[in-house]
Formats: sequence, C-alpha cells, structure tokens
Amino acid sequence: MDRPQATESAPAFRIGLIGGGREARHLQTALHALYPDRSIARFAESTLDVPDARLAAWMQALDVVFIATPPAERFRVTEIALREGVHCFVAWPPAPALQDLERLGRLAEEARAEVGVSRPLRFHPALQDVRDGAPPALLVYRQQVGGRGVVPWHARLAEAVDLCCALSRSSSVLRIEGEAVRGGPTWLEAVAFGLRFHSGTYAQVLMWRDGDDATPELYLARTGWHRWLRLEASDRLTQAEVLAFLQALAGRQPAPVSLLETLQVLRIVERLMSRLR
Repeated sequence: MDRPQATESAPAFRIGLIGGGREARHLQTALHALYPDRSIARFAESTLDVPDARLAAWMQALDVVFIATPPAERFRVTEIALREGVHCFVAWPPAPALQDLERLGRLAEEARAEVGVSRPLRFHPALQDVRDGAPPALLVYRQQVGGRGVVPWHARLAEAVDLCCALSRSSSVLRIEGEAVRGGPTWLEAVAFGLRFHSGTYAQVLMWRDGDDATPELYLARTGWHRWLRLEASDRLTQAEVLAFLQALAGRQPAPVSLLETLQVLRIVERLMSRLR
C-alpha cells in the first residue's frame, strides 16, 4: 500500500464518506465516534447523475472512502475509487454479480488498494470466545425476516452464510442441502439449508418470512461446550468493524472482511440458490 500509515487507535487517514440512507448514517456515526475532532469529507448527494470525472476528482484528496451508495451504484463508485488508488470500505452487497466482484478484485490488486466489505455481525462481542476457541462442531442459525414488500433473499442468505463461514473458519463446503417453501410461483416464504464445511463444522440455517425483522439467534456446540446467543444490532458493531478496517490498513494487513472472502461466500450462495430454485 502506498497510502500514509499510522499506529494510533484511529489512524490518521484522509477519510471520505459517500452515500445516504441507513448504511451511511451508521457509518457516519461510527466515524464521528472514532474521530470526534476531525472533519470527514462527505458526498451526500445521489451519484446517479454525477459524472465519473467529478467523483474521481472528489476522491483524489482521500486515502480511504466509505461507500454506502444505493446497491446499483456501489460497483461504479468503488471502481472509480480504485482507479484513483483509494482504499475502500463498501456496504453490502458490494457488486451486483460475481464477475463484477472479480473485476473489483483485479482492480484492487493493480491499484495496491484494500477493499473491505461491511459485515458487522462478525464483530459482535458475544462471538469473542467463539472466535478465540476451536470451530464449533454444530452451528444453528435462525432468523425471522420482515414480510412486508419484497424480501431480498439472496442478500439475506449471504449474511447467514458469511457468518457461518467466519465461525467455522472455512470458506469451502463439502456438501450443501436445502429446501424452500414458496408462497406463490415466484416468492419464498421460508428457507432451510445445511452446510458441511471442510473444517468439520455442520451449519444449519432456518429463515422465514413473517412480520418484522427479528434478532438472529445462534446455537453453537462442540464436545463439552455450547452457547446460545442473540446477536442484537447496534452502532457499536459498525464502529468496531470500521476501526478494525482502518487498523488493518495502518498495519498493512488484509481487510478484516476482504473481497476474496466475499467472493467465496457468494459462490456458496449461488450453489445454494441453484438447489432452492
């Protein structure tokens, strides 16, 4: 990495935030908590009609950009940032398709820039002893998802698979099995699937559509040990992952949740979706 480095708790990078909505508000809150006495460059207007050259000019003064634009714009904005050699932290999903994600990976290598992907549940304090110990033999994840409007099942499944990969310490699976219940010819009401990881962990996931979103619940067990956890969301999780990303940059380390890991997760999700269809 060619960008300036630092060793303090919140490294002294030149930071920008682009985008609006819930993700941008969470990131702004986290950055303000980490840098209470510094101004963070902000590009809050819609990028849809903003020319590439203008976005590139704005990014030239930055070391790191946090990208929380609408999903359809994230790939374009991230691509512009990487062409300017700027490190990127991107809201989920970072790109619309696997080939786009692969392209971003190639651009990041050419630019010698890091791309981190937002996965705040990985940083939940309730998972600390799980991360420090051996992978669980059994992992059960269940969550009720909001039933109003269209449920983005692909993204929901990716969230669950990503956490299973992180806790099992593996991004490759030996076997995938699953079943979906449909409320009609084109929409899903419930999904259940199992993943047997190369690390030995067997993960079961159940997600169903009913009412409002509920807190994800986890059961983890191995011989002589088990945990039952509720993973409540909070701004502190976003702050923890933002700090971990910036500290990784300062230490010239890979991003805590990298594009490569994201690619591996989405490949598992694609295999899973082919079984559910």
